[in-house]
Amino acid sequence: MNAKNKEIDVLSWVLIILAGCLAVVAFFSPLILTRGCTVDFSLAGQIGDMVGGISSPFIGLASIIVMFLAFYIQFKANKMMQKQFDRNKFENQFFQMLKTHKENSNMIIDRYKNTGINNAEGFAYLIKKTEIEYHGPFATYVCSNDELSVKKERFRNIYKRFIWEDSFGHYYRHLFLMVKFVVHNQELTYEEKRDYLRILRASLSTSEQVFLYYNWLSGYGGQWENDDNKFFTDYRMIHNVHSILSDFEVAKMDPFKELLEKGDYRKEKDKSGKKRKDDDLFEHQ
Repeated sequence: MNAKNKEIDVLSWVLIILAGCLAVVAFFSPLILTRGCTVDFSLAGQIGDMVGGISSPFIGLASIIVMFLAFYIQFKANKMMQKQFDRNKFENQFFQMLKTHKENSNMIIDRYKNTGINNAEGFAYLIKKTEIEYHGPFATYVCSNDELSVKKERFRNIYKRFIWEDSFGHYYRHLFLMVKFVVHNQELTYEEKRDYLRILRASLSTSEQVFLYYNWLSGYGGQWENDDNKFFTDYRMIHNVHSILSDFEVAKMDPFKELLEKGDYRKEKDKSGKKRKDDDLFEHQ
């Protein structure tokens, strides 16, 4: 039960108890007023008027409280129904987008079947192709101790020349839109967003995650992790990245390097409200 539901329950019980107390006071007021007295039935009408005049406000107030409580609960129920309707609408769109993503992914996998590089297919082939070109003749004139910025520029040129020419724009735009759709939903908690994105990430092979990292590294996918979006760090969209080019291991790259050293990155909270200790930034961490 969330905090809002608890708030409704507490307020409801307070109003019910208050209304009950007023009803009890109204019921016992005649006994209180006539206690120890001998009732003269010739004055019964006057006593009745007096008792009625005293008890009526309590009864009326109790009735108002009960009516308010009924309207309040109905109002909250309508809001909860609307919230559930919005959640169902969100989930329907999310899973429809997930279906479209899988179709886009399968198209790329089918495109690169039987490629002949160590029997690698699909995204695994694309990774092999990128790494071979990075270490191949195209880069032989570059010294191994070059600055990281020089290596990144070489990688960007290779990615542009040998990979981006195949046009993966549609695949990445849809994947980015899907993550953004979840992250920017104001009705979801951080933990709920992570749960939905786990479902999405589970549909990505390890090769897809590595290739997504390469896409960011090349600069073409810079919006995945920047000052505005923390899709790789806060939301773990590249949680399983290993067996990548040694020059660009995540532990060497900013902003991951500093976050890993300090351990100062966003984590999920457990049921007690404390940050999870096992919520690592990367799986191999």
